[in-house]
Amino acid sequence: MIVSENIRCLLQDSTAWNLYVNRSYQVTIRKADKTREYNVPGKPGVVYNILEDSYAEVNEDGLVVTGVAGEMWPIGKVALKKYRVNMQELSFEPLAVSTIETGDVYCGLQISLQTVFTLEADYGVKVTLTGNHAGIAHGGGDYVLVAARQENGRFVPDFTDSGRIVNGAVFEKLYRPYEG
Repeated sequence: MIVSENIRCLLQDSTAWNLYVNRSYQVTIRKADKTREYNVPGKPGVVYNILEDSYAEVNEDGLVVTGVAGEMWPIGKVALKKYRVNMQELSFEPLAVSTIETGDVYCGLQISLQTVFTLEADYGVKVTLTGNHAGIAHGGGDYVLVAARQENGRFVPDFTDSGRIVNGAVFEKLYRPYEG
């Protein structure tokens, strides 16, 4: 996992992490078009994720997701398994779909609202995300979330996962505590 130096030490204490699973929620998804103007005026083929202050180019054969707060991000087809959609149903126009509650367990750590940080995520497209950036609400602070793996009968963070930042203001719409 590639994170900014100012939070690296926080992430090393595996006892500080809480366990979560994803909820099902509504998004829109569409085929990507490098010639289409999305939510960045004058920049065809570029989307802006307002929650993590991230600009990303779409892939020619990729997809574009619009999330619960209107944020947009590109994904590769490999990430499509999280969504209830048949690839043949997709076009260049947004299609409302629900995410799938996968049952996968994640380790999450909320980062103090005063700490601005970055993380490189890989959704089939690599992007650098910024947590707790100015200009948008973050609740009590954004979360770093990584896949969990079993070690000696308990879940611990799997730092081979690229991780993700989840905005603290919408976190509870997307994830719930693991009850296993």
